Amino acid sequence: MLKYSSMLAACVFLALAVVCKLKWVPMETNFALFGALSIFCGAYLRGSAAWLIPLAGIALSDLLGEWLQVPGIHRYDIRSMALNYAGFAAMVGVGHLLRRKDSAEWVVGSAMVGSLLFFLLSNFGCWLDPLLKYDRSFSGLLNCYGMAFYFFRYTLASDILFTLLFVGIHRVAVAYSAESARASSET
Repeated sequence: MLKYSSMLAACVFLALAVVCKLKWVPMETNFALFGALSIFCGAYLRGSAAWLIPLAGIALSDLLGEWLQVPGIHRYDIRSMALNYAGFAAMVGVGHLLRRKDSAEWVVGSAMVGSLLFFLLSNFGCWLDPLLKYDRSFSGLLNCYGMAFYFFRYTLASDILFTLLFVGIHRVAVAYSAESARASSET
């Protein structure tokens, strides 16, 4: 019997995130799993794996998506990409807040804070991206955030939904694994 581990769960969630990002499962734009994956990894993985799995997964899926010419996946300006990845890194950091506090309120709160940090960082990067041609002024920055706000609802909804789902699956798997170990030690 395969023993449950947070690392195994993170790898399964990563595979699901990649499949969805590459549009092999139809979803709304910005309704994605990578935010939830980042929070999950921050909460349940230790050391470099907490950072490496989501960030390397995003980078590899970006490269694969560009190579496969998936609509919406293409290379942006380096500043924009760096801030996009910084947004996911911030979500890993937010995931650290869930350690030992994975009540529904903490999960939802972490997903909301992570989504907001990602929104602020990634769209600041969009404003800096010369390909997107936002005016380099405060009103241009506000315009950039305003244009992105429509998509934020999908980011927020998916981050809350999938973070709850990933944490819920984790908790059930941990409880089942503990019960199975207890039952096998009794026989």
